[in-house]
Amino acid sequence: MSGLEEKPRKVMSGLEERQRPVSGSSGTMLIAAMDFGTTYSGYAFKFPLDSPKYIYIKSWNEEAGSSCLPSEKAPSCVLLRANGEFKSFGYKAEKEYNEISSEGQMEEWHFFKHFKMILHNEENLSSETMLKDSRGYEMPAKLVFTHCIRFMKEDLLKMVKKKKLEAAYTVNDIRWVLTVPAIWEEPAKKFMREAAEDAGIKGDNLLLALEPEAASIYMKEINVEVQKDMNESRLSAFSPGTKYMIVDLGGGTVDVTVREVLGDRSLKEITKASGGAWGGLKVNDQFYQYIKELVGDKIMDKFIEKHPSAHLELEREIEQKKRNLQGDKDRKIAINLPGELLEMFEKRNGKSMMDFVQSSGRYKDKVKMKYERLWFDLSVTFSMFKPAVDSILYHIGDLLSYPITQGLQNIMLVGGFSDSKIIEKTVKEKFKDYRVVIPQDAGLAVLKGAVLFGQNPLVVSERVSRFTYGTKQFRYFLESDPLELRKEIEGVPYCKNVFNILAKSGETFRVGQKVTTEVSPITPEMTQMPVIFYQSHNSVQKYVDENCREIGVLLVDMPDTTGGLDRIVDVSLTFGDTELHVTGTDRSSGEKVSVTIQLLKSK
Repeated sequence: MSGLEEKPRKVMSGLEERQRPVSGSSGTMLIAAMDFGTTYSGYAFKFPLDSPKYIYIKSWNEEAGSSCLPSEKAPSCVLLRANGEFKSFGYKAEKEYNEISSEGQMEEWHFFKHFKMILHNEENLSSETMLKDSRGYEMPAKLVFTHCIRFMKEDLLKMVKKKKLEAAYTVNDIRWVLTVPAIWEEPAKKFMREAAEDAGIKGDNLLLALEPEAASIYMKEINVEVQKDMNESRLSAFSPGTKYMIVDLGGGTVDVTVREVLGDRSLKEITKASGGAWGGLKVNDQFYQYIKELVGDKIMDKFIEKHPSAHLELEREIEQKKRNLQGDKDRKIAINLPGELLEMFEKRNGKSMMDFVQSSGRYKDKVKMKYERLWFDLSVTFSMFKPAVDSILYHIGDLLSYPITQGLQNIMLVGGFSDSKIIEKTVKEKFKDYRVVIPQDAGLAVLKGAVLFGQNPLVVSERVSRFTYGTKQFRYFLESDPLELRKEIEGVPYCKNVFNILAKSGETFRVGQKVTTEVSPITPEMTQMPVIFYQSHNSVQKYVDENCREIGVLLVDMPDTTGGLDRIVDVSLTFGDTELHVTGTDRSSGEKVSVTIQLLKSK
């Protein structure tokens, strides 16, 4: 017999008294949010009785120095000692990395940046997943994430103390909110939660906020000033019945969600979260690959090895120019190339980069060199944006074609990548029949919205399941079942690998709404029943096959063996929250039993 008997899915209606395991009251706790981004990170907080307008945001001006990069966020990079101990974060980490590399002491240090994408790309994510530093050396990814979160947590506590000397807030007096992309799968969310807990944040005090959802909360609640045709206009807070799309354009991923404002001012998700790895780093990579192709792979590889600080400056230069691509009067864009790179090129090729570009038929009329600046024709620049822009435009258009999105008028672009003039221009031209809005603080919409979400987690009342979730079932064989799945036990035909659907892709769930299935032991003496948990894109998945992906294991405690095989535990799963929650009840006694879900693979 199987651990899961065939039984119609039972949905429990109504909201539970406690939808999320968060302690304290939003009326007494300080709300703190961390927006941990692929390229930039920051934090903000709000005191209990303050208006939503009074959200304190960390300024990184002092750390940034003369840099013209955004001061409300710091680069998502960290410098660690050889033994894994924390040294510095953000702008300070970049500065110290430059100093250390110029002194030739990099073997004693590990520098990490742009590492968040490993949680999106790694299919076999585990607590032991390793991460490569700037030199290719590996360290545990969990350690790197934990150091970053711990730094922001401790820095935030210092800032709180400065702002409110009379209020002695400790880490346990704060409701913490950590942002994650909506398109992340459950194992990645679990990884971030564990990293935050390792950083000293109690699990009961921690919420995960979906990034586009946080932005949608901010856009709904706050009067947002926008720029339109060079004149300031004001977008009022949305009224009930309004449908709007949030396109969160981050450094690594693009998250898209469509919401509707309900009569009680809560938000209903009407399309499942979607998107892809089309963020700003994709454009950076196009620029970088163009320059690498120009100078040659061998020279670029040697440049990175010998001059890591100059390489970092080149990456920063590309990021700056990408964010504000206006072009000069001749429609050219200039990127400063490091002198070290130009010197290495001339030494290897016997001619300067300027002479090479001028004499090359391949690059003529496309790029020019003047002093240490590489000038790109704007047509070349647009081609750098094309892969990411095409993916974004196609995805938005696809969502707007859904019957359920009819009546939607507002498309809101948020996130750091939305600062790009090319993104703004192409989206507005493509969807000219819609109102495309980019708030002046687009890069902070997720962070501010995460604070508001922490104050009122129930502001989002309904969410849409991204996948079809279910468990592997072993039941009696039916005539419609494939013969290859038939297995006889003591003359009785059974069907193996049946997909027991718990939630369907595209299905709407209220916050706190539960789905219940029953679990039975497969041997009389079993005290813990493992149940494999799967996901699929197919809403009518019948069997566990190549279209399914194992994402975890449910461990159901069944310590009382007196019932033998007749024991049943009702396992309830909550799909309407930002994270998956599970509980269990012994059917005979009515007592709660422990049910855990292991979402990170063991190595």
